[in-house]
Amino acid sequence: MRNKILPEIQEDRVLSVEYVSNLLEQIDQKMDEEIGYKQQTITRQENEIQKLRSIIDEKNTVIRDTADKLQECQRSSEGNRQLINKLLADIDRLKQDIEWYKRTYVYRSFLGTIKQKLFGNNE
Repeated sequence: MRNKILPEIQEDRVLSVEYVSNLLEQIDQKMDEEIGYKQQTITRQENEIQKLRSIIDEKNTVIRDTADKLQECQRSSEGNRQLINKLLADIDRLKQDIEWYKRTYVYRSFLGTIKQKLFGNNE
């Protein structure tokens, strides 16, 4: 009787080993598919990262160029400010010269002008 039961047990083991082996194959196949999908996702994300890095590099270049232009404009503005201040000072001096000429030749009498020319009293 023992021999009769033993072959059935061995058959069940063979079937269960095949069943387990089959399940392991299916699991392995599913894992391979999942790894493939994840690898595709990683590749897409790496491409996106490269694209974003190139965009960042372009924007950094634009920022550097803009900063250089800003510095050049600031230097130019400072030079123009100094030139304007110099011209305003020149205008002020010329106005003072005009006022001196007016005081000397327009507002003085004819005798005062002759006296100044003769005696050399300069203002």
